[in-house]
Amino acid sequence: MRKMPVLTMVCLVVLGLAVVPSYSATVAANDTPDIVLQTGGSVSFDLADFFSSSEGALTYTAEGATVAGSVVTVDGSSPTAMFTAGGVSVESEVVVSSFVIGNGPEVDNNNRIVGKDGGNLFYNPLVAGGVINSKVNLSGLPAVGGAGTGTGQTGAALIATVASVDFSTADTGLVQVTRQISTASGLTPTLNQDGSYAVQAGADFSGAWLVTLGATDGDSKDAVHLLAAKATAVDPAGFTAIPAGTLAQGTFAAGKFTNAAGQGTLAFGSAIAVGSAGDVVTLVFDYTATAAVNVAGVLFDGALSGTSLAHTNPSGTNVATGTTKSISMSMVTYTGTVIPAIQVAGAGEVTVANIAVVNAGPVTSYALDPNAKAFSNSVASLAGWGSDILGTGAVAPVADTANNFASVDGSGSMKLAGTGGIANAFQAVSLTAGTAVAECWAQSVSGSGAFALVLTDGAALSSETFVSSLGASWTKVIAVATPSAPTTAYLVVQAAGFDALVDDVCVRIVNDKPEFADLALLGD
Repeated sequence: MRKMPVLTMVCLVVLGLAVVPSYSATVAANDTPDIVLQTGGSVSFDLADFFSSSEGALTYTAEGATVAGSVVTVDGSSPTAMFTAGGVSVESEVVVSSFVIGNGPEVDNNNRIVGKDGGNLFYNPLVAGGVINSKVNLSGLPAVGGAGTGTGQTGAALIATVASVDFSTADTGLVQVTRQISTASGLTPTLNQDGSYAVQAGADFSGAWLVTLGATDGDSKDAVHLLAAKATAVDPAGFTAIPAGTLAQGTFAAGKFTNAAGQGTLAFGSAIAVGSAGDVVTLVFDYTATAAVNVAGVLFDGALSGTSLAHTNPSGTNVATGTTKSISMSMVTYTGTVIPAIQVAGAGEVTVANIAVVNAGPVTSYALDPNAKAFSNSVASLAGWGSDILGTGAVAPVADTANNFASVDGSGSMKLAGTGGIANAFQAVSLTAGTAVAECWAQSVSGSGAFALVLTDGAALSSETFVSSLGASWTKVIAVATPSAPTTAYLVVQAAGFDALVDDVCVRIVNDKPEFADLALLGD
């Protein structure tokens, strides 16, 4: 699979097929990805992303690859690479391919994918009965004898398959993912010889499905992948407009916001049942702005008052003007029902369209390496954490013995003593370009209040989730942001008006290596 840019919600990469997680008494492991290399190429990756131990550090060995510490290098000299640690072994199939299939477009400086309906090749909200038609053809396809999928080609054969994705989290915090090819998706993908493609959804289409588009020719093979997820279309004609915060309200009608200086407008729709508690829900929409105003996506959970509230792009400093762009944002729903909303602040006109709400599963579950991290901290020692980033006189965090995941890396947690005030903690995180998923587990230990998880660079990049009814059991909270270039961001956790415990804090990077592949989806 070629390395592809990512959208806020999801990086669509190929996943291993029907992978069964491996376990010993103390070690859990994910199957490592299959590898597709160009002649003379190699790939390196960290086995620590695929193994987890409740007894501390592991020693790794490799066959068909070289290993230094936990980092392995696969060079294609063997058709199989096996990796072992703590008595558990996993393996990767390896293919050296004569061709490389590419996909586009790139993430632009507005942190958005250009276009929709197939121009967005990584996250495709698809209404039942609809179709995705490619706006950018695949590149690098080998010459084939037929005009399209299933037409009796000679030589190279085009591939179009659909796979489901299942996922779970082991009690060590390791994300386990399984995949299975399915003919019951309600989708019909077609790949043509010129690299154009279409994905047709039936009237009964539901769920989220990986679509693999590629080719095989002898021992060579490669593919790219997209996600097609059922979307609930939202008509902005039914939105209600209210003031945005303390700003004076502008107007909203027929999908258009019109604000004067000092005005801000929040327009929201009706409640939408999207799934079950714990599901990740995504809001997507297009916007066209006449000025560099603040355009933000907002999701309320449960009701307008919000069991939780998430929003993205609140600064507005990276809003493009005079062209249509897309915004996508994700949150965990604690009620199974959300209210979509869009907020515009500042003088100018903004027209919104193609609004949809999608339940497509956890953001990282579509990555071949869902455990890859830019940052991870068990927080027991509080090493590296600062406090009072907002300049509000916040109480500093203290260490606590409570624990979420029962592992060495998760022993102990952080206590935010926010009763009667505010307590917060922050740490700087170096992010690569792509999708960054801030994640933590939190619980209340003294009543209720507002818990916040924020990932921001203080300028164009910001994603924030607020939970107003954090309970006495551990709850997962996420915030998803998409830097278009490497940047340093601040990860912030905060409790206001109550005491909270925070554990297993990390920022996952959904940005897989170009050589990662799933040969099973290509017919192996």
